Amino acid sequence: MTEWRALSDDEIVELAGRLRSAKWPCPLDDIPELAATFGWKVESSRPEWIRLDSGFGRASGMVEADDGTAVELTLQVTDFADKDEAGRAQTLDTFVRMANALTGGLGEPTARIPGESAEVRWAGAEATIVLSDLDITVQLALIANSRLAAHDRTIDLQEQGLI
Repeated sequence: MTEWRALSDDEIVELAGRLRSAKWPCPLDDIPELAATFGWKVESSRPEWIRLDSGFGRASGMVEADDGTAVELTLQVTDFADKDEAGRAQTLDTFVRMANALTGGLGEPTARIPGESAEVRWAGAEATIVLSDLDITVQLALIANSRLAAHDRTIDLQEQGLI
């Protein structure tokens, strides 16, 4: 295995702070300029999404849109770990480390969602910063509150067996 990369505590806090201060949601047409300010490369785009290289390789970032408005930005903040016990431990340890760093930088989370795909959230007026443990990588997202609320409603309905 090659050396596994992950953002440092200072890097994750800086990234989350910059994302928190970004105008969000925003027109999808504004994303190339936003990407340039963060040093990300636009790889491809369609009317409802833009794929980015955010520093962790191809498709390590994604912007999704509704009716031309960017509502969800997801970024890998680690490389992919091996799909074994050691890789899982590495990802989980990094998720916990980053959650602690973000708590120090952003304040107490507004939500902690345990489970197989654990999340820690810091809600803002229009958008929420979300740190997610995706088993083999850790992801940081900026999601419009309306989009996140719709996602949460869908999860609730699935858990009730209604969909």
